[in-house]
Amino acid sequence: MLLFSALLTPAHAVVPLTPRPTGAKRMSATVTTKGAPITTEDFKNAILDCDHYPLNASYMGVKALLECHTLAKQDGYTIIYQRTGGNSFISSRQYVIALKVVEQSDAKVRIEWDLVQHSCVDGTCTGPFASALNAHTDAVYTPGNTGGWTYDKTAGTITYWAQSDPGGTVPGWLVSQEAVTAFPLELLKTRWGVTP
Repeated sequence: MLLFSALLTPAHAVVPLTPRPTGAKRMSATVTTKGAPITTEDFKNAILDCDHYPLNASYMGVKALLECHTLAKQDGYTIIYQRTGGNSFISSRQYVIALKVVEQSDAKVRIEWDLVQHSCVDGTCTGPFASALNAHTDAVYTPGNTGGWTYDKTAGTITYWAQSDPGGTVPGWLVSQEAVTAFPLELLKTRWGVTP
């Protein structure tokens, strides 16, 4: 019986996720694949491979993404660090998110993410991946971030959605539909030639 109990106990801690933000507006975009030959496996692999995300998307002069790299693969999650751009009006934002495939077949794949729980006070963060966050003390820690991707091969559509509490003060024009979807639309264009 002791051996059986030991097999059920994980060898490492489960990834702690932050509860999904409830007050933030959910923004989404759906585009047609326009016949691009994308398999659900190709789509899944591209979304989980943040080390090759394009870094050239911007909105009103603010880079949508400055940095993105994989930190770990744990408990069925791909855990990544991302840092967004900033300018004289707004500080760069950073976060650690855990992506997970929640549905996959030959016809459809759905990937969702949640923020990995960290505590950040006076520019110093603690938590499972705090070293990534502490490397950029000038970036604001994002206290809430969730979202997802759905590729429906049969319908020929790709949908992206995000809901975020960016933390700090953010001008209203940077919380627009266009600002939130600048990066995903650039990824679709760069990876598969899909544009709205």
